[in-house]
Amino acid sequence: MELSVIRGELLREHAAIRVILDEVLEAADRWRGHRGVREELRLALGRLAVAMVAHNEHEEEVLRGVMPTIDAWGPARAEIMGEEHLAEHEELSKTVIEAGSTDDAEVAWSAVAGLADRLAKHMAHEEKSFLGEDVLNDDVPLSVDYFGG
Repeated sequence: MELSVIRGELLREHAAIRVILDEVLEAADRWRGHRGVREELRLALGRLAVAMVAHNEHEEEVLRGVMPTIDAWGPARAEIMGEEHLAEHEELSKTVIEAGSTDDAEVAWSAVAGLADRLAKHMAHEEKSFLGEDVLNDDVPLSVDYFGG
């Protein structure tokens, strides 16, 4: 698959995650303002968790072999991507539990707002450092198996 196609897929997934993040924030805000219910927030957080796990798995699957070959920083980028995804999953799990189990809408709002801010920054960082056109484009050679032919 061409790298520009992979890049496009991953960027579309980021856009979809941003929409879900907005839904999570709106649900938390409605609950905080007594215009919604906690269950709405739980469902939105569940959608976010599913989308994030699926996206990160997809991203790692399609970039694992490519990232180390891009340039001298490629191996470091691949390692950082994996580390950031693990940290992201831990934070997401913690926030889902915290915001989904509290009876305090302000606590839930605070947890969700912090998560949304960090995920937005993470995706912006990825789009620059891993998915930028200057990094991931069709001019990058795909990995070659030097020992197997």
